[in-house]
Amino acid sequence: MVAGSVVSSLASVTRARVSGAWSLGAAGARTAGRVAPVAARTGLRAAEGSGRVAVAAVRQGVSAAAGVPGRAVRAGRVLADLHPRRHTRHVWASHGRAHIEVRGLDRGGGTRERLTGGVTRALSGLSGVRWAEVNAVTGQVLLSFDERRVGVDRLLNTVRAVEKAQGVRDADFPWAQPVTPGDDAPVAAVTAELLVDCAAVAAGVVRRVFGLPSLPRVVPVAVAALELERGLRRPLVRRIGPLETDLLLSLAGAVVGGLYGGIGMPAVDAANRMLLLREIRARRQVWERRERDLCPGPACVPHTRPVRHLRGRARQPGPVEWWEARLAPAAPLTAAAVFALTGSTGRAADALLAAVPRAARYGREAFAATVGRELARRGVVPLDPSALRLFDVVSAVVVDSAVLVTEGGRPAPPAVTVLAAARATGARVVLTEDERIRELLCPSDEIVGGRERLADRVCALRDHGEGVLVISGTDAEALAAADIAVAVPDAPGAEASWSADLVCADGLRDAWRILRAVTAAREVSRRCVRLALAGSTTGTLLALVGRRHGVLRALTPVHVTSLLALLWSTRAARRALR
Repeated sequence: MVAGSVVSSLASVTRARVSGAWSLGAAGARTAGRVAPVAARTGLRAAEGSGRVAVAAVRQGVSAAAGVPGRAVRAGRVLADLHPRRHTRHVWASHGRAHIEVRGLDRGGGTRERLTGGVTRALSGLSGVRWAEVNAVTGQVLLSFDERRVGVDRLLNTVRAVEKAQGVRDADFPWAQPVTPGDDAPVAAVTAELLVDCAAVAAGVVRRVFGLPSLPRVVPVAVAALELERGLRRPLVRRIGPLETDLLLSLAGAVVGGLYGGIGMPAVDAANRMLLLREIRARRQVWERRERDLCPGPACVPHTRPVRHLRGRARQPGPVEWWEARLAPAAPLTAAAVFALTGSTGRAADALLAAVPRAARYGREAFAATVGRELARRGVVPLDPSALRLFDVVSAVVVDSAVLVTEGGRPAPPAVTVLAAARATGARVVLTEDERIRELLCPSDEIVGGRERLADRVCALRDHGEGVLVISGTDAEALAAADIAVAVPDAPGAEASWSADLVCADGLRDAWRILRAVTAAREVSRRCVRLALAGSTTGTLLALVGRRHGVLRALTPVHVTSLLALLWSTRAARRALR
């Protein structure tokens, strides 16, 4: 009986385990049956997603590759645009956004209105164009479009058709109009100069190794004369334009330096071009990143252009211009004195070559390039990078007090440091009247009354020869009248930003960094002038007492001081913005 009960218990346990195993297996089978289709669908979806990503990547790659030849052709046309007025159109397009320059907009009057309306209507009527508006400040049409439905070539053809209908198909563009930071022309120009510098260095090495004859002295002397006396450039500027003149002289100087004076000058120039290339790359990157912030929609495009007020007389020269103005007549006299003492035309030519203030120019350019790169890395958009080259001539800082006040009507915490940085520049500080910042003012500040337009005060300062820097968020007229215009936009896409040279991203903190760079710029230029003076003086003495290979001995101090100025200015710019 006991044995029977045991057998019965064992049998029941066995049945329970078997049934549990069976039910567990059935549940597993049912789960597997449900999971398998899901897994299959997930795998198919993943495969489809990967395929779509791959196709999109291929399309983007093909689109980018297809755009490279067009950009290269446009950049080559810009470099070969040797005319008194610019013939080549500036075009930028990326990620469904485009800025296309329109011919004839500088004529004004009815022609301008008809062009603006015609271009806007023609582009807006294209399938795939979301919106299009003409920017009166930049002379370009801004538009948003679907790259899958309409291409840049069709957009350009549409603009050309409107220009032809309005009789401006052959109109030229003004050289004074700055290019957008995303344009390919500056990259092409600096790259060409860098390649020529490298070729000049190689040519100098080959000439030295194989003992090949150098260029006749008259060639480098002629280039040096054009560099020293800007008045000699005017016929060339009138014939081929200012930018092309600078490019041509730069290329000629590098070639002549390598074939006559060795590798020193083209090597230093190549280092300078590397700094410029890094600046341009940073400008392009910040433009790609913030272009939509500057113009998120058609409502932010300015339809009126502030008047670029002409100053009554030229502004005061900076340290570099001051030195060049005195050096231009002194250099030929120095060369004549060397000839009178030695009776050698070669030594006199060497003295003239040593007089070119390369250290002063390289130093200021390196400082501006480094400041521009560092500001761009922090989000500041340099719409006109030439303003960075004017930091050392600032003698008046004009601040629109509205940028110093928060939405609550109280001064912002950085306002104190911004005003302190403005006063540290050594320039006169001018503020608009605002009761909300009364506690921040000091007796030395000049106040623009409520009835006086800020733009009028800026024009008055410029008429008296001041170099004026304006900081504002909404006053497009004042920004347009300034030598250096810094926009602190109170909202994304503010219209006044298009009248500025530098558009801040971090508000008053960026304005503080710019003022810090202005404070350092004048001292940098002064020190670089002293380096140039030391190099020219030493080079002249070596040209006077040298026996053989006078050119190498005379120009060596010039090359050394130029390199020192370049390195020191780069370090000073980084320290100022730290």
